[in-house]
Formats: sequence, C-alpha cells, structure tokens
Amino acid sequence: MYIRSSSDIPKLGESSKTKFRNEMKMRRKIKDYGSPKLDKDFFDKNPFKELSAARLVYSALFYSESGMDQIASEIAKRFVKRRWKEEANRISKETNPENLLKIMGQRPDNLNHRLLKIKILSFSTVTIPKIIEKLMDNQEDIFVELAVSIIYESKIDCSSQLLDILDSIEDPYTLSLVCLLLGFIGPKEAIQPVWNYYHFLKGKYPTENYEQGPLLALYEFKERFGSKEKPSPNTM
Repeated sequence: MYIRSSSDIPKLGESSKTKFRNEMKMRRKIKDYGSPKLDKDFFDKNPFKELSAARLVYSALFYSESGMDQIASEIAKRFVKRRWKEEANRISKETNPENLLKIMGQRPDNLNHRLLKIKILSFSTVTIPKIIEKLMDNQEDIFVELAVSIIYESKIDCSSQLLDILDSIEDPYTLSLVCLLLGFIGPKEAIQPVWNYYHFLKGKYPTENYEQGPLLALYEFKERFGSKEKPSPNTM
C-alpha cells in the first residue's frame, strides 16, 4: 500500500519521435474518448500482447517484491565480471543524489540496475520529485524503465504528480510506461486519462506497441477497482 506522501519492444524512428514530441508541445490535452468501459467485451476485443516492452515492465513491477531481479543479477555477475564492476563501485560510493540520477540517464549496465535503484531509493524524498520532473522531457528508454520501478518501489503516493505531467510528456515510450505505472498506483480518477491515451496511441501509431502501456494499466485498474470477470495479465 502506498502510504507516504510525495511532499515528505519496437521503438519509433527518430523522425517519428520528433514529430510526436512537437505534437505533444502543441497539444497539451488530447481528445476525450468517452467514458471508460472496462468490461469483458472491451478486454476480449483488446487483448494485451505477450511480447512487448510494456509487458516486460509490467511483469517486473508485478514481481518487484519477490527479489527476482536481485537473484538474476547475482547469477549474471558470475559470468560477467569486468564490464559492470567499475560502474558498480562508482554507484556504491556515490552519496550525491544528483549524480545518481545522472547515472540513470547514462544507460547503466543491466547488472547494476538493482544496486542503482537501492541507492536512489535511499534518497527517495529528494530523488522521486526530480525523477518525475525529468520524465517530461526524457528520451532514454532505460531511464523511464528504471524510473517507474523506483517510483513503484518507493511506496510514495505521487500519482497526482504523475497525472499533472501526463500531458507534458514528450516521448511516446515514456508516456506509455507512466500510464502503465498509474495502473498500479493511480486512483480511480486516473482511469479516464489512461483510457484516452490508450485510444490515442493505438490510433496514432497502429504499427507500434506504445498503446500496450495504457492497455495493461486498464487491466490493472480492472483488477483493483472493478469486478474480477477479466483477470490481470499475470493471473492468465
């Protein structure tokens, strides 16, 4: 349960991403796609894709408390020694939250993700607001993947801040994963904007997978706030 207050696999080409960011700057609000209908008929007609970046992040959030990422990291370290060691030492010794956030944006080695998240979470009251601010103009996939995991694990209720920046996020993948995160931590009021962004991304980029983030969020909203007639992806 989120109890602390925040106050205390395809990608678009660069030209498409630039076009999207320009549209986002010009259009602060997207159209209203009507009242959300999270019923069996909707989910039957809109099944999630088993293989998508959003699906992998969804599973990572779903199993975040199991320690599986730490186990996987330890196993991998037995076979890969030099590539991550220098960066790991840097992260371990770092005491400046700003520098840790810079490492987040420098595509850190996968083996160091767990260590980096632990360090950033130790400064959560300082780092979480800054991470949310950075999400608005973020263009790094690894940054947003780490960001949603860190925010989720922080147990800080920052859903209102995420909703505030939703219409200002410039990068489509970042937007997709923030919608996904809202499915886990957002209130009922978050369903409408996530519903709108699902339809927007699905219609605007039919050959991409960006709509999968908000779609999986809608599955999670259904699990949290609706009846159980359609199970969440990790119970199927």
